[in-house]
Amino acid sequence: MVKWLNIVILFGVCINCIPYVQKSRYQHLIRIAILTGLDSVKVSGFKNNEYLKDYTIRISDELPIFLKSKNNRIVVNNRLYYGDLEIKKINGKIWVINILDIEDYLKGVVPCELGKINTDLIESAKAQAIAARTYAYANLNKHENLGFDLYATIRDQAYGGIQAEDSLINIAISKTRNLVITYQDKPIDAKYHSTCGGMTADFNDAWSENSMPYLRSVECKFCNDSPHFRWRKEMNKKEFFKNLRKNLCQIGIVISDTELIKSLILRRNPRSKRVVEVNIITDKDEYKISAYNIRRLFGSEKDPDGMLKSNNFTIYCRDSMIVIEGRGFGHGVGMCQFGAMGMAKRGKNYKDILRHYYPKTKIVRF
Repeated sequence: MVKWLNIVILFGVCINCIPYVQKSRYQHLIRIAILTGLDSVKVSGFKNNEYLKDYTIRISDELPIFLKSKNNRIVVNNRLYYGDLEIKKINGKIWVINILDIEDYLKGVVPCELGKINTDLIESAKAQAIAARTYAYANLNKHENLGFDLYATIRDQAYGGIQAEDSLINIAISKTRNLVITYQDKPIDAKYHSTCGGMTADFNDAWSENSMPYLRSVECKFCNDSPHFRWRKEMNKKEFFKNLRKNLCQIGIVISDTELIKSLILRRNPRSKRVVEVNIITDKDEYKISAYNIRRLFGSEKDPDGMLKSNNFTIYCRDSMIVIEGRGFGHGVGMCQFGAMGMAKRGKNYKDILRHYYPKTKIVRF
C-alpha cells in the first residue's frame, strides 16, 4: 500500500478581490480527424473519378463526401496528406477524416512528437516510431462513436501530414516497420511525454483507471538536457488565489469570495515525487482535487495549454509571492522523450530504450 507524503502550505489569505481494442475493418489503415468543427474546407482529390482541384465544400452541401487521392496524395486547405478523405457532418459542423496506411501516418506523427533530430538520435526516433505505432494499433476505434480512430492533436498524437515529414525520421520508421510493443500478446497503452525530470510517473499519478505493470515509475538519468528538466514560476498572492479560484470553477468547484482559503495539503507519491491529490482547506469546507486535475488547478494562461508543466512540483511562500518549482513536462507516464534521446546519445538502442520505460513488455512484429 502506498504511503502518501503530506505537505501543508498555510496561507490564511482571504480572496475577495487504455484497454486493447481489436483492429478496425481497415487492415493497416487508420482514420484520423485532421480538421473539426468547420463551416467550409478546400480540397483537391477524386470524386466519382473526376479530379476536383481547390474545391470548396460547405456546410450546406450534401455530406458525407468521399475523396480519393492522386498518387496517394490529397490536399486539404493547401496541406498535403497521404491517403483518402471522408468529409462528414458531426454536430452540425464539417469534420475531415484522413484515411491512410498506419506507416504513412507515422511519417506525420513522429517528427511532430519528437522534433528535429540528428544521426546520433536515430535510436530514439526508432523508439518513438514504435511507441506511436503501438499507440495507434491499441487505440483503433477509440472514437468509433464519431466514426474515426484518433484525433490529429495531442488529445491522441500530434499529426502534421506530409509537410511534417523528416527524411531521417522516415528511415527510423522504415527500419522498425510493423514493430509494436506488447504485453500479454496485445499492443500496450504506449504513453509517452516530453520530460520526466529524473523519475517517470506511475499511471495513477495522472489517471484514476486501473494501471498496468508496464506503466510504473522508473528512474531516468537521461533527460537532464531538457529545457524543462527544472522550472520555476512566481505569482503574487492576489494573482495566485484569483487564478486558483478561476481554475477550480473550470473543473466544477465553486468557492465563494467570502470563503477564507486557509491551507493547501499536497499528497504525493513518495517514489515518483508527483503530487497526486490536493486538499484545499477553507474556513467552511474542504475540497479534494484528484491527480487528473492538478496541473489544470495550478496552471495559468502563461503555461502551455493553460496547465502546469508537470505534477512534480513544490509550492512555498516568499514574502508577498507564491513560488512554484518543479521538474519535467507532461503527464510523466511511460517513455520520457528527452530521456530516450539521452539514452541514444549514450549508445543505447531502441530496444534498450523501450524496455527501460516499458518494463515487462515485448517488441514484436504486428
